[in-house]
Amino acid sequence: MITMTQAQLQEHIHSLEERLLHPDRETDRNDLTSLLAPEFKEFCTSGRIFNLTQLAHALLSTNPRAATMSHFYVTSLGEDSALATYHIVTANSTSHHSSIWVKRDNAWKMLFHQGTIAA
Repeated sequence: MITMTQAQLQEHIHSLEERLLHPDRETDRNDLTSLLAPEFKEFCTSGRIFNLTQLAHALLSTNPRAATMSHFYVTSLGEDSALATYHIVTANSTSHHSSIWVKRDNAWKMLFHQGTIAA
């Protein structure tokens, strides 16, 4: 098994987060569900709570939006888990985000995500 360096892990998780942030850029949006763990849960900036099925539906129907990710940082929580934290700026809001990623069957999957509107 090949272990990633911190820089490689940061770059890899960042690319996965960007794919989920901009699903409209995907050739096949159905591929995005492979990035989510079966027991995935999200606490949205709207206050709603999504599971895997609900987020998969949202990813398939989301319209393009201008959103910029910044202050991205990954903290390793162990060999097979990581915490990503970052900010998102859109035309309507600024929000703080965190995601827990787990490595399963040699692929990184998002287990949990939370977005909070910045005051």
